[in-house]
Amino acid sequence: MASEELDEVDRAILYLLQEDARFNSAADIAGKVDVTANTVRNRIQRLEERGIIRGYIPLIDYEQADY
Repeated sequence: MASEELDEVDRAILYLLQEDARFNSAADIAGKVDVTANTVRNRIQRLEERGIIRGYIPLIDYEQADY
């Protein structure tokens, strides 16, 4: 598969997902990036397929969880 460059929209989506993937819906991201929610969903899917987004994991405070 040929390597595609990430554009400003892809980078903005990645940034917002890093900020808070749980509470940044496609509609929220779309409003901040000035594209449609469907575009955001398509871009996220493409980023996942390319292996750029490899998963979604919780950040755990092990001290508070008594680990």
